Amino acid sequence: MKIVSYKIETIVLAVISIIAFCGFYYIAGLSPGVEGGMDSYNHYLIARFSWIHPKELLLDQWGKPLYNILASPFAQFGMMGVIVFNILLLIGTAWMAYFTARKLNFNFAWLAWVFCFASPIWFDNTITGLTEPLNAFLLLVVVYLFVSNRVITASVIAGFLPFARSEGYVIIAVIGFYLLFVHRNYKAFGLLLVGSIVMNFVGWMVEGNPLWIYDTNPYIKYQIESTIKKENICGSGELLHYVKALPYVMGKTRLSFFVMGLAIILYQYIRKPGEAVYRNAFYLFAGIYALYFVVHSLIWYKGAMGSCGYARVLVVIEPLAALIIAMSAEVIFSWLTKIIRGWKQQFVWLLVLLIAGYALYEPIKIYGHKYPIDISDEQKLFVEAADWYNQQDYDDRMKYFLYPYFNILTDIDPKDTDHFIEMWSFDHRYAPIGSIVIWDGHFGPNEGNVPLELLQEHPDFVEIKSFYPAQAFKTLNDYNFEIHVFERTGDSMLE
Repeated sequence: MKIVSYKIETIVLAVISIIAFCGFYYIAGLSPGVEGGMDSYNHYLIARFSWIHPKELLLDQWGKPLYNILASPFAQFGMMGVIVFNILLLIGTAWMAYFTARKLNFNFAWLAWVFCFASPIWFDNTITGLTEPLNAFLLLVVVYLFVSNRVITASVIAGFLPFARSEGYVIIAVIGFYLLFVHRNYKAFGLLLVGSIVMNFVGWMVEGNPLWIYDTNPYIKYQIESTIKKENICGSGELLHYVKALPYVMGKTRLSFFVMGLAIILYQYIRKPGEAVYRNAFYLFAGIYALYFVVHSLIWYKGAMGSCGYARVLVVIEPLAALIIAMSAEVIFSWLTKIIRGWKQQFVWLLVLLIAGYALYEPIKIYGHKYPIDISDEQKLFVEAADWYNQQDYDDRMKYFLYPYFNILTDIDPKDTDHFIEMWSFDHRYAPIGSIVIWDGHFGPNEGNVPLELLQEHPDFVEIKSFYPAQAFKTLNDYNFEIHVFERTGDSMLE
């Protein structure tokens, strides 16, 4: 029995959404840094400069074409612009979860909004320039369309998910199985290919590569190269890495309801496999969540596809967890309202409100200490380097480095290849005389594959400036984090 109308729920959630937006915007304004490390800054730079270099950047598969296109107007307002974009996506995804719950006729549909918005890992990755929130939002749009029985539209949109994040192919695999073997909608199954065909055609026309979708995928290229070299920058981890992260990803309250929700979905699907609500929940909620979770666990365990074991990748499927949690709460609380009569039902509502309130508080409890977000110790040293650099006259020189935050501090266009090339494309033999190399202990020896000794011992390069942190610390793969600036002054042709 529904006690509060959808109209009242909508008004209350709209007010909370406005307050939430203002709160996140205020915290972002107080935060010198962002979550997501250099990936956030890199995504921002690609989106920002995509209007200047549309051919090179709008379809960039590392940045992700859908993100590059949709975030680019926001990026013109600076880093805060893409943060606002992600805040809107968080709130928008919570609304899509709520609308999905309404389509399923949940008496407590508003809990889907709460449990989606209250995801700790979402809270921790909202003030970013990352692509996960966009993928999560689009995934919920697809799920909503399926639940609304708009299967054709859902399939077409689902086909574009890989161009928000590469894991979209994993999501398509589950949807494809569902359409082919359960729904038996062969037309919709075929339409899952529309996104890849369209994007590959556009990429072919723009870049002249008929195999654009494959040849420009950075993770495929990375996997091939790492297999040949038998090395992986991030290494690998234990198989249960993401399982152990769940209390911090979900929070203990949400995790408890999540486990119960999975059990309820499985039980009801076995009992009533033909009932649409549980069929959708089994394949589109639990199925997508499970395969996505397993794939990420395996690639981290195997050290494949450039995985670094980041918990933030689960942001994409957290809204599905919210729907599973909401389904669990729906079954439990609806059952309680049926067996408890009269004024005692107020205690059920009090229990619902207490759990919802604690769920909203839990992200703050887990991650609240991180806000406002400061810049990292690495970034602080780069601030010193940028202060020095901005006093030099190097605008017309070729620069080599690989630290996106430094691009922002010095306003260096990442695609101005007449004056800047990223370190992973650096070759000391062909660097012009007068070029500047800014080597750092994180990216230099890892992604850049440039040992510090190569530059220090080469007769054509002279170290002109060095920066050391006040207190030494280690970075990726146990390197000391330092910054060394070199100038090429000779041309001995020695390698």
